[in-house]
Amino acid sequence: MEMNLTIRHTANAGVLINIGRNSLGVDLFSRDPEGLYPDTPAQLKAELLDEIERGHIEALLFTHGHGDHFCPEDAAEALKRNPNLAVISTDEVIGLLRAAAPLGKRLYAVSSKEKGNVRIQFPEGSLELFNSRHMGEAYAGVQNLVFMLNVNGKQIVIPGDAWPDPELFARIGAWSPKPEVFIAPFPLIGLPSNRKMIKKYLKPVHILALHLPRPEMDEQNWAASAKSVCERTEDGLPMPDFGEILGKEYHYYSHFL
Repeated sequence: MEMNLTIRHTANAGVLINIGRNSLGVDLFSRDPEGLYPDTPAQLKAELLDEIERGHIEALLFTHGHGDHFCPEDAAEALKRNPNLAVISTDEVIGLLRAAAPLGKRLYAVSSKEKGNVRIQFPEGSLELFNSRHMGEAYAGVQNLVFMLNVNGKQIVIPGDAWPDPELFARIGAWSPKPEVFIAPFPLIGLPSNRKMIKKYLKPVHILALHLPRPEMDEQNWAASAKSVCERTEDGLPMPDFGEILGKEYHYYSHFL
């Protein structure tokens, strides 16, 4: 069965995923108050809102409520354009949207107290998600959702800003040890210690590394360091695509079994 997969980088850690007739956004709209990470460009945002208004994007998923992953104003505008748009996220994000866009009809909050996997079925596949700790001691109490998308037997994993520990990768591996695409913030694949954990539990076919700082803000050369680690480490993990151009589309395969 022929079916195209396209992942379009929209902002910081944001992507628009198109698989056959299914189209959904993850952290699609962001606006970083600190200015460290890139926001959704104005022209691209206008295009995405137009697609939402036309009903061409079926759902928005937000991993958590930080500005570099979620812009409440843009998400509320999306719901005003299309009140039937499904939005799935944390208690905080959905609470904000219920207040800002009360006409939204399909807002789904995953409780921060949920310990298991939440499964959502749709005609051509399913979505599973679970709560994880946010990386960084200062944000350890922040609810972060890990999204695992399965369409026609192919899996895409998006961990948001999940804390990289064995439990995280073991849970993903229990769902699928060989995801087709692992879309992760660059520190998850740019540090040798993290790569060892990934390698133990996962064998991703492709990796898309996002969440890179603006070049002018990268005084510590984080992006260059992550690339260097990925290039020189011989651990069998694929060389990632580094999302450095907003709006760029990535095509990973065209056939599903």
